[in-house]
Amino acid sequence: MRNILKTSVALLALAIATPSMAQEKVLGLAAIDLQNSFFVRMKEAGDVATSDYGVKATWQSAEGSLEKQVGIIENFINQGVSAILIDPIDKNAVVPVIQKATAAGIPVITMGNKVEAGENYSTLYPDYENMSMVARAIGASLGGEGEVALLVGSRGNFVSDTREKGFLDTLAKEYPKIKVVGIEPTNWDAAKATNAAQTWLTTYPDLKAIACISDSLCLAADSVASTMGTDLIYGGYDGDAEMKELIDSGKMVIDVLTGAYRVGYWNIAVAARLANGETGMPKDLYMPTYFITSDATAEKLKAAGVTFDYISTEKAAVEAKNYTEQLGPKLPASAMTAGK
Repeated sequence: MRNILKTSVALLALAIATPSMAQEKVLGLAAIDLQNSFFVRMKEAGDVATSDYGVKATWQSAEGSLEKQVGIIENFINQGVSAILIDPIDKNAVVPVIQKATAAGIPVITMGNKVEAGENYSTLYPDYENMSMVARAIGASLGGEGEVALLVGSRGNFVSDTREKGFLDTLAKEYPKIKVVGIEPTNWDAAKATNAAQTWLTTYPDLKAIACISDSLCLAADSVASTMGTDLIYGGYDGDAEMKELIDSGKMVIDVLTGAYRVGYWNIAVAARLANGETGMPKDLYMPTYFITSDATAEKLKAAGVTFDYISTEKAAVEAKNYTEQLGPKLPASAMTAGK
């Protein structure tokens, strides 16, 4: 009996000294989907961040359905997770459920979206300014004239809408002779981008360029154009590794590195800090981005009057996976807000 008592006391001491599973911080993430290559990479680096920060994360895919995404968030609230991350399909439609979460004392991070829901945090990029530069690069490359098209995400998504507006506003103001012949919402689905590109190339034989608010859409469009024997130029956003050949060849005149790995790590890092009670972070957090192009393309754009700071594809490959050094737990909270 005495040995049993000693064992019980030892186990109790261990339980007090060691946090239980119930005490472990758990993050709930409601993604748009987890099939797109960008989201797959986000999760991969996000899982590294959970290890670095000593938390767990539950990733759930809404599969492009707003109704399903709201249901996922409701479940996270009921489970009492430590923080909720949302990549909103519709920035307005998720406001009530975000407010419900914050009322329950759960920090909410809207990823890549400025959502006005009161106490939520928004992780953002300088999307309008970046996509304006994409428009300038395409406009200058075309000599200020020609037909272009734009592949976007979904209506109501802050990132997609902001990038679209930056692109269109800049073309209208600075390149009035360029005609936008098509704008297609794809819900970040490469198959829909493929269908749109096929339609445009058939309907508009003089199409000269396609811009994309996400690189995977440009990659799908280029596959169609190559099959049809059509030469196009592109301007994109994300800095995906698959764009290297297009950038180095000059077919993609500019890309913007947010980096799926960096985005995934950064968002989990923000959520982990909030879940652990860290204070002092602003409601709007901006991540630094980079323009990517080749030296040859940069020289051509400079001759056409467009200049900007940029990195090569080789440098982009390094920066894309340098997330622990950029955003790890040993860094101060200011590292989370260095982009603006």
